[in-house]
Amino acid sequence: MESALLLYGILLSLLGLMSAQRLPNIACPQFFEYLSYNQQFIGHIAVRHDPQYESNELVVEFSQYGAYQWSYVGSLSLMDNQEVTKSHIANGEPINYRVDFPIPSEPPKLTKITLNNEVLCSAPQYLPPKTEISLRHSLLSTTVPLTFLDSRRIQNAPQWDFRPSVSAVKQPDYMIPEIQVPVPRTTPRPRPVIQQQTNVNTRESPKPEPIDQTLTTVCGRERAVTTPLIFQGEQLQRGQLPWLVGLFERATDNGLIFFCGGSLISSTTVLSAAHCFRLPGRDLPANRTVVSLGRNTIDIISQGELREVTQLLFHEAYEHFSANADMVLIRLAKKIIFNDYIVPICLWNENYALQLPSGYKTYVAGWGADENGNVNTKYSKITDTSIVTESDCLRESVRSLVQPNTICAKRVGAGPCASDGGGGLMLRENNIWLLRGVISLGLQKNNTCDLTRPSLYADVAKHITWLRQNMWE
Repeated sequence: MESALLLYGILLSLLGLMSAQRLPNIACPQFFEYLSYNQQFIGHIAVRHDPQYESNELVVEFSQYGAYQWSYVGSLSLMDNQEVTKSHIANGEPINYRVDFPIPSEPPKLTKITLNNEVLCSAPQYLPPKTEISLRHSLLSTTVPLTFLDSRRIQNAPQWDFRPSVSAVKQPDYMIPEIQVPVPRTTPRPRPVIQQQTNVNTRESPKPEPIDQTLTTVCGRERAVTTPLIFQGEQLQRGQLPWLVGLFERATDNGLIFFCGGSLISSTTVLSAAHCFRLPGRDLPANRTVVSLGRNTIDIISQGELREVTQLLFHEAYEHFSANADMVLIRLAKKIIFNDYIVPICLWNENYALQLPSGYKTYVAGWGADENGNVNTKYSKITDTSIVTESDCLRESVRSLVQPNTICAKRVGAGPCASDGGGGLMLRENNIWLLRGVISLGLQKNNTCDLTRPSLYADVAKHITWLRQNMWE
C-alpha cells in the first residue's frame, strides 16, 4: 500500500481526552485547575498572598463521591521551591500550590478556597453518599513582616515554615463513630471531623544557578551532553537540551493535553511547527496554549516551569501539508530567566554552511510515539540522524514535498514520530548547539512512522531573516 502523509503532532491520546471529560466543573478557574498525565490528576492552585500577613493560611475543601474511611486523604503543598516562593511573595505574584488527591484517577470537586479566613470562591457539595475533604497549609515568616521583603534583596528574605494539615469529613449512608484527632490550626472548625495530620515535605530540586542572560553568550550551551540516541532513542536527563519545550493544549475543562514540541530561541520566544496549531478542522488559539520548560518529561507535576502564551505568529508562506514554511513563533506571557535547566538554542548564522553534505550528523528530540505503540513517551528521547541531500530526498520521498526551503534527514529505524512535531533539527558544533530545522512532515506505513525514508523539516537557515525580524527578545 502506498505510504500516506503523516503530520507530526496531530495524534492525541483518546484515553486522555475521555479521562478529561470526567473532571468536575470548576467553581473558580481563576484560582484552580486540574493537571493531568496518563489519566492521573492533581490540582494546581495559584493565589496571591497579602504581604501584611506574617502567617498566610490556605484552606481548600473538596467533595468526593462515595463514603470513604481513608488513612490518606490527600495533601496540599507548595509546587515551587522555597526560593521561588519567596520571590513570588516579594513581587506580588501568585503562590503555586499542588493538591494531591486520595484517588488520582477520580479527582474530587472543589467546593471552597479560603485564604486567611476570607472565602475566595465556593460551590455546593455533592449529595450523599459523599466524603468531604479539607486540606490546610500555613506559610509563616519567622523574622520580619512580608511588607519588608524587597525583590532586589531576596537573599535577605525571612525563613519560611511550612505547616500543612489535612482532614476529611465523611458522610456515609450509615452511622459511624466520630473520631477526632487534634490538629493545630488558627481558626476552630464548627463540625466534627475525622482528621489525620500529615507531614508534607517540600522537595527542592538543586537550586538553578543564575547565568549570563545575554543571548549570544548563553545560547546552545547545556549543562551536560548526552550520547544521542526518539524512536528507540536514548532518554534525556533533566538539564540536557534545555531549550526543548513541550506544548500543551488547555482543554475546555482546564486539563492540559500534550500535542507538540518546540525550541526556546529567546527569553520570550519559542519556535515550533505551524501545523501543530493550524490544519483543516483545527485552529488552536494562543490563549489555549501552555508551554512547559525546564523538563525532560511531559509530566507537568515535575520540577520545571509553565508559561501562558499571548501571541502566535505564523509564517505568511505556510500552507497545509507542506514543510516549506511550517513555522510559528510563540510569544510567552512572562519572560524566562535562564538557568541550568532553561537555556535557548542558537539560531543558524552565516558562519555555518548553508548546504550540508550527505551524511552530515544532526539530532532530533521529543516525546513522540515509540516502538512500543505509545502515542507519547513520558521522558524525552534524542537520536542522531543524517542529512539527505535534496537530490536523494527527491528519489526517496514524495517529490512534491521536497521544496527549496525544506531540508531532509533520516536514520533507518530511529527518528521523529507523531507528536515530536515542532521540535528542532539540531547541529552540534564545538559543543554549541544550533537550530537548523523544525520537525514537519514524514511518511507513514503500516499505521506507524516509516523511518526507512527521510523526514522533512522547515529549513531555519532559509528563513533566518524572517525569524530574526519577528522573534521577541
